[in-house]
Amino acid sequence: MLIIFKKIIYIFLIFGVNLYFCSYIVNKISSRSELRRGFVMSRGGGLAYPFVKMLRYLSKDYRLNIWELLLLFFSIFIWTIIPFSQSLIILKFDFDLIIAIMFYILIIFINLVIASRSSYSFNYSNFTKKTAMVFTFFTPLLFCTSSLVLINRTLSLREIVNFQYQNPNIIYQPLGFIVVFTSIFMQFKLLGLTNRNTLLFSEDTEKEGAGIGRFIVIISYYSIVFFLIVLIVIFYLSGWQPIKFVNGYVTFGVKFYIIFFILILIDKATPKLNDYNYIVSMNFKFLFPFSAVNFLLTLIFFILRNVYNLI
Repeated sequence: MLIIFKKIIYIFLIFGVNLYFCSYIVNKISSRSELRRGFVMSRGGGLAYPFVKMLRYLSKDYRLNIWELLLLFFSIFIWTIIPFSQSLIILKFDFDLIIAIMFYILIIFINLVIASRSSYSFNYSNFTKKTAMVFTFFTPLLFCTSSLVLINRTLSLREIVNFQYQNPNIIYQPLGFIVVFTSIFMQFKLLGLTNRNTLLFSEDTEKEGAGIGRFIVIISYYSIVFFLIVLIVIFYLSGWQPIKFVNGYVTFGVKFYIIFFILILIDKATPKLNDYNYIVSMNFKFLFPFSAVNFLLTLIFFILRNVYNLI
């Protein structure tokens, strides 16, 4: 029981610290880029910014609803499924990949419900439309995940990392890595963490009157981004496998922040991609066909190697 309690503290501490510093990094880079484009800086700087922002939301008079409580619960609970090392995991399953993806979909679903609600009614047409849109962005990621499952022959995230003790999966699945990274970047754009307005989940992300409810939604956005980055590190970059004499925890953290920095820098360097229709067009014209081709090639290779023993 004491060991489990220590793991819970470690994992939630990791999530909290990364949430704080990543929000600080997003604010810092966004403020600098806005100044360079001639805008007046509207976001406070300094290392204390995330804490000040949190207090600003908590100071508002706001009553939480059941959906926001569920969103907070699942945004945190998903990290009990994700392994940070071979032993640093709270809930162990042989098919934790499926469970993690289900929680990821559930977090997005609850966000869509919250975005479609108002004080007076629920916009079913808006909810249905946005749900269909999200599914189109999730499909390429699902294709590439299926390709990795075929190669590694497992649904366990820990075993996927163990499979990469010699070579990372990016060597075997370079096209899949490109598709997954691009898909994550597009979802990063949709969440709009570096902008004032998201493209999909909400029409106004800076409603100061939303109070703690808005704060919970922001936590869920970061949880989604963190989950996707951790997924790409585990899938293609050998997760916590040590590099020579460098500790596995250190390599995992370095890979995580490299991906995070690249996402932010590309996001700020491509302001024209903030148009939702353009992102949808890229998804259908690039991600869909390339992810399907990658899965088809992987399936053919799998059959030739494991059924006919030709490779």
